[in-house]
Amino acid sequence: MEQNRIYTGFSTKGKVRAPYTLTDAELIKTDIVNELLTRKGERVMRPNYGTTIHDMIMNPLDDFVVAEVEDEIKRIVSKDPRVELGDVFLSVLEHTIRADVQLTILPFL
Repeated sequence: MEQNRIYTGFSTKGKVRAPYTLTDAELIKTDIVNELLTRKGERVMRPNYGTTIHDMIMNPLDDFVVAEVEDEIKRIVSKDPRVELGDVFLSVLEHTIRADVQLTILPFL
């Protein structure tokens, strides 16, 4: 017996043939990552979709930039009603910021 799926969508990323269906946690994760990888204003007819993280690439890696990246991640996640934000852990390396985000998938009402 197949488990009931709450959220269903699709993605062709990383797939060479069907099925392209994504469900539940896999779909939510893909949706959030897509928005984080999209430049704000890049999406046609959706000027507020995406982030400004790309605009900070050549800035000095200081506490202000780290805080801005964290704020952008929190802003994107807070827009998604399917999840609740847990902790955001940022690791700053020599020329890199790594973000680990804990999310709780909310029940479908």
